Amino acid sequence: MSDILQERNAPQNMVNAYKTLQALYGEQNTPLVLGTSTKGAATNMLQIEVGTDQMMLCILANYHGVPKKYTDSAPFFVLGHEFGHIIAHPGKDTLYWKEAGKMLPVERYQQGKWLNAISDILVNWTVTTATGVTPSAIAQQESVKRQMIDGWKASQFNRACTTKKGYALHRKLLRESQKGIPLKDNRYQPKGGLPGQYDNAATDNKYEPTAETPFYQKHTGHGRGDQYYPPINYCLAENMGDAWVTVKMLKTQGSLKLGKKYVVQEARTYDGRKSKELEPIAKYKINGEWVAARYCQTCCPQCGEPAKNTWDNWWDYVPRADAEAFAEEQGTWVYLLIQMFAMEWAMAYSCLMPYGSMPLDRYTGEKWLEDVSDDMDAVMRGH
Repeated sequence: MSDILQERNAPQNMVNAYKTLQALYGEQNTPLVLGTSTKGAATNMLQIEVGTDQMMLCILANYHGVPKKYTDSAPFFVLGHEFGHIIAHPGKDTLYWKEAGKMLPVERYQQGKWLNAISDILVNWTVTTATGVTPSAIAQQESVKRQMIDGWKASQFNRACTTKKGYALHRKLLRESQKGIPLKDNRYQPKGGLPGQYDNAATDNKYEPTAETPFYQKHTGHGRGDQYYPPINYCLAENMGDAWVTVKMLKTQGSLKLGKKYVVQEARTYDGRKSKELEPIAKYKINGEWVAARYCQTCCPQCGEPAKNTWDNWWDYVPRADAEAFAEEQGTWVYLLIQMFAMEWAMAYSCLMPYGSMPLDRYTGEKWLEDVSDDMDAVMRGH
């Protein structure tokens, strides 16, 4: 089930981003489908489909404390990644995909997943370097590149509160805020209406959407859509308060106990820097002890429930038995995706952004891979 995108159904910045990208890549005839699936985005080379979660990334009202450059770049990268699948592969030919997948030495049911993971490395390179823009758009290449890099980083490191319990707690906090506890009501507000009401609402209840209510309005605000926050290291650098840097231990480490919540005092990158940039973080300092960040589950600053980012989803600690069960159910492509993250950041530190004071070259990328290798090994082994 899906709707061909009409402008009224999507946030305006998402519409603007899509039209801009169509022109940049010369893909004016590639339609955008706004899907009702919960997760992800995809293309079959003929159209681009974006799921509910990806659409919510484009709702600016759902962001809290995130720098503007990372909220504005989100729709560019979300949509640009799918355009990348179209322009980075020869001929936009679905037959190409099928034949290429058959060449991979894995079980048939995994071939599509493996091919997509391999493709994502090529696609993210194409997108973040603004390769593939039409000759008429070359003058915009550098600004597009900057926006895509920011969007790529935002897609990996901004935290999201997405659980059912989190939604319920945000609704509760919103009700309490109306009694004097401060929480900004960021639900959609129609012209001449009140926060939380909808356009084309039910006749007898303006807080009840109908089939005619624009899709994005149903996912705007506390308790209705995912809420987004900056990563721990950014919040530390900006002194945003304890609630913004609270984590829950996924495994007992030293005096830090499984299941208990702690306030992070400091964060360090894999080369030992303090950094407010959106990039991989190796360690947190908690109660004076340094612990691998992957053993810490980041919490929502407003409701306290888990608020993970994409990096956490693949790199956080999972008990070995659970990790092996997941891989057995899903296939070995899950290990390939973990490696993909490491390789992408090797590319970034080699070509796009500094790794401390090291130069942008191949050796810097190799140094990053050396630095992250122990964590990557532990992730893949469930240690």
